[in-house]
This record gives sequence, C-alpha cells and structure tokens, in this order.
Amino acid sequence: MNQPSLRQFSYLVAIEDTNSFSRAALHCHVTQSTLSAGIREMETILGRVLVDRSRRRIVLTPYGEDIAARARAILTQVEDMMHRSRATTGPMAGPVRFGVIPTIAPYFLPRILPGLRKKFSQMELQLFEDLSARLVEKLQQGQLDIVLMAFPYDTSGLKTLTLFHEDFMLACPKNMPLRKSLGTADLKDMNLLLLEDGHCLRDHALSACKYTPPQQRKTFSATSLPTLIQMVRHGYGATLLPEMVASEMRRDKDIRILPFKNPAPSREIGMAWHGTGPRAADMQALARAIRELQKS
Repeated sequence: MNQPSLRQFSYLVAIEDTNSFSRAALHCHVTQSTLSAGIREMETILGRVLVDRSRRRIVLTPYGEDIAARARAILTQVEDMMHRSRATTGPMAGPVRFGVIPTIAPYFLPRILPGLRKKFSQMELQLFEDLSARLVEKLQQGQLDIVLMAFPYDTSGLKTLTLFHEDFMLACPKNMPLRKSLGTADLKDMNLLLLEDGHCLRDHALSACKYTPPQQRKTFSATSLPTLIQMVRHGYGATLLPEMVASEMRRDKDIRILPFKNPAPSREIGMAWHGTGPRAADMQALARAIRELQKS
C-alpha cells in the first residue's frame, strides 16, 4: 500500500504553522512547486482534501488538521530517534531549536554565543525569536527544545532554571526634571510609554513596579523596544527598561537612565525545557552552561 512519506508529513505541518505555501516551502528548504506537489500526492494517497485552497489565507481542512496533529507526533518521535543516535557522537551534537524573547535576544545572546560555540562545537544552534506565549506553546508541542525567557510565566509541565535577576530602570528624555534616584510611586505622575499587550516585559514591569496605567490618561504603546526607545528619545515620555537594555542607552546623549531606590523592581531571566524525554539531560546541561557563561 502506498503511504505518505515523512517529508510529506513535514510539508503539511509547515503549512499549518505558516498558513502559506511559500513560507512553508522556505521552512522546508524546497521550492513551492515541490511542496505543493507533495501535498497533492499525499491527498491522492489518503483520498481526502487536506488543504483548503479556496481562501486568501491558506488553512487546513478539519481532516487536514487531524492528520497534521498525527504527523507532528510522528515527526517528533523520529527526531527523538535521531537525537538518541547522535548522543553517542558527542555532547549536544546535532540541531538545538533555541527560542528566545525579543527583549532578551539582541542584548544577551552576544554575551553567551561565543562561549556556547566553543563549549559545544558539534551543536547546530537554530534560533527562533518570538513572544513568550508562542515560544512556550511551541516548546510544549515539541517544536522547540529550550527557551530563554523572563519570569514569572506559566511554564506548567516544563523544567526551569533561573539564570539571574535584573533590575528595571527608568529611561526618560534628557531634559525631564527628575531626581537621580526614584521610587516606584514617582511613576504615577509620568507619561509612561509601554510595549503593547502580549509582551511579557510590559506585564513584568508593571507588576514589579506595582503600577496600573491610569485609564483617564492617553497612553502610547509600541510593538518593540527599539521603537519605544525612539519615542523616549524624541520626548514622548519615559519608559521602563531592563538593566541589560538600559546599559546600552547610557551613552545616548538624548536619553537619561535613572535607577530606582532599593528594593528596585526587577524581573527574572531563565531557561525552560521539557524535563522528560531523550534530550532532557542535554537541555539541562545547556541551561547550566548558559548560567555559567553569563557570570563570566
């Protein structure tokens, strides 16, 4: 009996993840025509339509979603099989799918990547930058191996390791008249700029500062830290930045960085991964290596 191939399973899963034939083809490193032909052949083998092509946004049919879920589980098992076979060739050998949130990636990764490359020379690091919610979901579904993120965050069923705590600091325009050391109570009189809902940095900063944005006051929000910093630079207001970000702003002649009085508001940086399975020990070793590298 003719059966779908693992390659065709990966095509279907990629389409479900991207809702696009072109993006799925890029993800699978094949041409769009090759991927499309593979899906059509799979539909012929199964005798059912898997992809609804009638809409502008490509989606799977209900039957296609069921097959994609089964295909994802099969692919995960095959990956585990390959990881087991690679485990004998050296520590952390083969690909590691590493998720990281955007408020950490550009500021922290440069400190640890050279050391990781030296320590785990056979590791093929694949970086995925996204918001915490999507990274944790992909980790729980087996699409990622480990995630570098900020806590507190719901990581039910996952193993975690704290790397360090870092303070929040206030970034404001140079001409804003403020004391050199602030209390979180001072925020209530400021025009505070924030990231959009969905960014854990927003929630962590507001929670750590015990601050609730006043509903009667118009507030500005941004989709990224660089945009938020630009708004501060041009005088729209002040914002809360983690120390790793604020340290890079100290030389900016248009922005003033101020610490909070002790106890300063802070966030926790750490790793999350599956505590069971063939890669659990490797991921724990990787998390501990990152903790040591950030101390050096």
